[in-house]
Amino acid sequence: MDAEGIASSIEGKLDQYLPPPPISQCSIFKVPNMLRRDNERAFTPEVVSIGPFHRNNMQLREMENNKLQYLECLLNRTGTPKLKSLVEAIDRIEQDCGDCYAEVVDLRRDKFIEMMVIDGCLILEFLYRYQEKRCVDDPVFNTSWMPRKIVADLLLLENQLPWCVLVCLFNLITTNDSTTTEYQNSLLNDLVAIPFSMEYRIFYYDEHRRNRLGTQKHLLDYFRNSIVGSPPIKRPESPPASSVHPNWIPIKSVMELLDLGVGFFPVPDGGNFLDVKFEDGKMKIPAIFIEENTECLFRNLIAFEHCDPSKGYEITSYASLLNWLIKSPEDALHLKKKDILQIIRSSNEDKASFLKLLYNNDTSFHGFLYSDLCEDVNKIYSSNWAVWRARLKREYFNEPKELANFLYGVVLSAYLSLIQTVFAILSYKASIKNA
Repeated sequence: MDAEGIASSIEGKLDQYLPPPPISQCSIFKVPNMLRRDNERAFTPEVVSIGPFHRNNMQLREMENNKLQYLECLLNRTGTPKLKSLVEAIDRIEQDCGDCYAEVVDLRRDKFIEMMVIDGCLILEFLYRYQEKRCVDDPVFNTSWMPRKIVADLLLLENQLPWCVLVCLFNLITTNDSTTTEYQNSLLNDLVAIPFSMEYRIFYYDEHRRNRLGTQKHLLDYFRNSIVGSPPIKRPESPPASSVHPNWIPIKSVMELLDLGVGFFPVPDGGNFLDVKFEDGKMKIPAIFIEENTECLFRNLIAFEHCDPSKGYEITSYASLLNWLIKSPEDALHLKKKDILQIIRSSNEDKASFLKLLYNNDTSFHGFLYSDLCEDVNKIYSSNWAVWRARLKREYFNEPKELANFLYGVVLSAYLSLIQTVFAILSYKASIKNA
């Protein structure tokens, strides 16, 4: 064995090794295989590449010329600042931007800064054009589908740009002597909210929510903060050990719970879609809107929660709950009849089929949002009457005809028993008279 040669080879690899940034600083991740195996396409951009992870995807090269067009238009909006000023500003935060990526970015420093400037300006100009609905000589907004696809691409975990890049560029473009940093931040938040609120029904945004957003890490984090943070959700104060793994406290499916006497009711619009409640045998669920890009959005939010240790598992908890409730087309159909499940922009019932597969990984996580709800629902199973009624209905009364036959048999049996009793009484009286 050539120990010296092997050691020399390892030392050479160590010399080339570039350690990734500390995980506490990272916010943009490659999606783990365990989460992407159910739907690889949900994590891959279809129109535009943002940042380094999909930079070399040849299928997205067509959008590169549009990036330069959008950059030029953004600079022409005010005439200031000059492109050099944007580059110098990003250069000052280059290290912070690089630390946001959990993978080592294989780009020279100047190329990385160039990418941050071009991609950041593309996003800002796209947001402006979405607000203005300006379509003149614009290959993006002259189509009906491309703006929607770009919005979806901007919410992919692997396709994120550090929020500080957007803030830096936006402040340079909009700044004047009379504006404050707080005011500029609110303007940027408002600008970002426009396409999200138009393309996704679950996104709620108003002045109250804007003030609660806090600091974002990127656009996906901004979207998540808006739906998780406001209005606040009641969380378990101290989740029991059994709630660490969601599969340890499963509840029955919709149809099984119906057999046990549980009712399902929609919640009026305006609340947080995560705010599912169980009270007095009634499960109250805010509307679940199934749109063209809903699956991609949810899968990326779930992936973000599993990659970023600073995040809770609110969206993952919601997906686990849906995975238990929706096991069959009949479960989804009942929720649809109750206006809980609403399919938008499509009449295809299969659009809702992904809900039962949205999160079915054998993966532990702390802070399950619905541990108290599941505990209350599971108490129903302790009722012998509820279990007996469900079994009776499942085994004997699946069809209305079976129930009718059963009721007919009960009535007939009672009638015959009554006649038999009457004849017995008459016979007894007759025997007394003859005695």
